[in-house]
Order: sequence, then structure tokens, then C-alpha cells
Amino acid sequence: MKRITSEFLLAISLAIVAARPAFAQDAWRQYATAEEAGFSSVALDSARRVADSLGVGAVFVVYRGRVLAAWGDVSRKLHLHSVRKSLTSALYGIAVESKRIELSATLAQLGIDDTTRLSADEKAARVRDVIAARSGVYLPAAYAPADQDSTRPARGAHRAGTFWFYNNWDFNVAESIYQQRTGESVYDDFARRIAHPIGMEDLSPGDGFLAYEPQLSLYPAHTWRMSARDLARFGQLYLQQGRWNGRQVVPAPWISVSTSPISDFGNGRGYGYMWWTYAPGSYGSRFTILNKYASYAGSGTGGQAVIVIPEAQLVVVHRGDTDHNRNIAGGRVWGLVESILAARRGEPKPKPALVALSPVSFTSQLPPLEQPNIMPASRTEGAALVGEYDVGAPERVRVTVFRDRLFMYLPRRGQAELLRVGEWRYTIGVLAGVTIVSDRNASGAVQSLTIRMGGQVINARRVE
Repeated sequence: MKRITSEFLLAISLAIVAARPAFAQDAWRQYATAEEAGFSSVALDSARRVADSLGVGAVFVVYRGRVLAAWGDVSRKLHLHSVRKSLTSALYGIAVESKRIELSATLAQLGIDDTTRLSADEKAARVRDVIAARSGVYLPAAYAPADQDSTRPARGAHRAGTFWFYNNWDFNVAESIYQQRTGESVYDDFARRIAHPIGMEDLSPGDGFLAYEPQLSLYPAHTWRMSARDLARFGQLYLQQGRWNGRQVVPAPWISVSTSPISDFGNGRGYGYMWWTYAPGSYGSRFTILNKYASYAGSGTGGQAVIVIPEAQLVVVHRGDTDHNRNIAGGRVWGLVESILAARRGEPKPKPALVALSPVSFTSQLPPLEQPNIMPASRTEGAALVGEYDVGAPERVRVTVFRDRLFMYLPRRGQAELLRVGEWRYTIGVLAGVTIVSDRNASGAVQSLTIRMGGQVINARRVE
């Protein structure tokens, strides 16, 4: 892949970038009608019906700092999946400016290693290579999709900084480096430095959780649940070049550099520091209006996206309801953005009429899955659960302990932490609606596990 020098981009940005006017400030205000914003309410309603027919979880559109459309349950917190990486990028911008993180530091200097030992060449990767997915370290990682495992280059195939590969090892290590160098939790720092200053309404401490797969790597993924309206604030913060209510929350030069194509894939598409980038004309023949604009996006499995189109002064948040296995393809997401742009008819009124946020429900939306209350771990229960369980497959369910945390490995599904929700009852964080109940004999010894997930029941009998 071609590489645009990030040092050059940063130098240029520091010299010439200026913060754009900050439009959104406190509580969301919505255009009383689409026509107040210069859009067609009929055309937007047509786009909404299409989204509803697909089972989309929520859509939130901000135009010039005011809400143009809010469809579905915009306050419901859904898994962000890989949009988490763009949140981490913002934290890096703050830490780099304050010199708590040096982009030129190498993995060797930071003492980064893994269950599978890194070679000297791999340890030569710099922080800037890691956050650009160019580390050259090709090892298994927690929370990696199956296609990433199947396409991962061989170890040693590329030297650090020379090749882009969408690599969860890089992203997970980036989060751990952040915590190592700043001494702060990713979750606590995001809440304090970003979520609180920009007025996120729904985020709470339990919305972030670690996804460990310790049989693969020492480094967890820092996963999140977030509402559409809070994610829209994050996108609007970037549209405003990091400013909110007169405060520079994320450095403007960092926003310019991180959303520029450090890796160039050709056809106008690229990747920056944990953001996807799109030049005008890069969207394909279907998207004639989108092709007029440059944009950048954080995106994740199942149709999670925060899309920023600076020239159009537009932020679009799209949420797939992966809690109910309703995954929306990327082409559908971009098609919705094209429809929203196509609904524009002219300029907003000089003083548009505004109202409080007024979401329109989707008729197709399903009720949210109940989020269980997590209880403190029980050492007694944990010790009793550890072992192997037969499910009639070549591999067995395994329950193990790692760093005083309890984990379950399911054949063909990977490993996840067991979270206690009751006496001898557990769930996992990375999938909603999963329950694991242990069955014990008269003496209290665990004999089997009943695992319910996605309408499937798995009976796993203990192997002595």
C-alpha cells in the first residue's frame, strides 16, 4: 500500500488548520420540519421507511449542528463493535498533544510482548504504526472477526510501517499502550475528557467492558455500548474540529491528521489513525451525490457507523441492531446517506424553527434485551466451574481462569469472559441475551452447563 507521510500531514495541519464554527452546544435541538433545514420531509420519510423495512436499529442525522432526523430508539445503547477504534483515536490525539504518548516510541521501548513472543523486527513497530494498522505484527487477537483470522499475513511478511492490514492486534495493543502511558483507564478517560465535556446523555460506567480471549493474546479489546444520539455528539465534535462550547476537547490538528489517508487503497479510499477515509468520487457509480464530497467514518460490524461529511455540514449515525442479529450491509448504510443528501432542496431558513428532540419510532424495532445486573465474582463458584464440558463436538467447552477472571471457550465461537448475574448463573458481555446456568448434583459439584444464546440451547456435560 502507498503511504502518505503522517509527519508531513501533521506539520501542515499545525500550521494552517483552523477550528470550524461550533454549532451544536448543549441539548439537541431538532428542526421543526425538514423544510426548515432546506430538505424535503417527503423524501426523508421515504428514506426512513426503507430503513424501517431493513430492521435498522436507529438513525440520527445532524445538519449544521441541529437534528434533521431521529429514527428508531436513539437513546438505546447498542454495541459499537469496531467504531470503538475511532473513540480510542480521539483519546490518542489528546495524549499526544500533552506529550503523554510519543508516536515514535517502539514496542520494544514500551515493553510490549505477547503470549507468542514478538521478534526483534516486530518490536521495532512504532506507536504510529500500531494506530495506523501498519505494525507488521500478525498474531491472533481478541474480538477479531473470522475473516481477519483467515486473511492475516504470515508473520514476518511485512516490516513495520510498510503495509496496512486491518488488525485487531494493533487496535487492542493501542488501547493497552494508552493505559500504560497515561496511567488512566480508556473508559474513565473517555468519560472525563470527551463524553462529559460534549454532554453525552446516555453513557454510564457499565457501558464499556473488556473482551479478553486469553488463549489468543494478553491484550483485550475495549468494547462499548453507546446510543445513537451520543455517538452523533462524537461525530459532531469531529465536524467542529474538536471544539465544543468554546472548549478545544480534541486537538484540531489531530483530527485533520487522523482522518486523512495515511494508507491509500486507491480509488480515493484510505485509512488514517483508526478512521476510514473517502475522497470525492470514491463511493462508486450508485452514489452520485456522495461522490461530490470527501468524508470519513468510524464503522463496525452489522451496520454501526458514524459518518462525517464536512463540506455538507452533515453527520449521520447508523446503528444495526446486532443484539437481535439484525446486521445491515455497508452498501445499505451508504445508500441511506445518499438518500438523505438527495432530500436536500436548498438552504435552511435564516432563523429555522426548532423543537426539542422528537424521534420517530421504527415499526420494525424489537424491544431492547434486558441488560443484566453484574454481581461480584464468586471464587467458590469459579473454582467449581473450571473444567471441560462435552457438547458432542470435536472440541469441548472449556471454563478457565485468567487474571482472576472466569472465561468460557465455545467451539467455533471463541472465548469470552463469564459475568456473574446470580447464584450459579452467568452471562457474557460481548453478546446480549446469553445465559449460562450450572446444574449440580446433591453434593454441590457442577455436572453440566445449560447455555442459551440466540434461541439456541447448548447442553454441555462435564468431562471428569
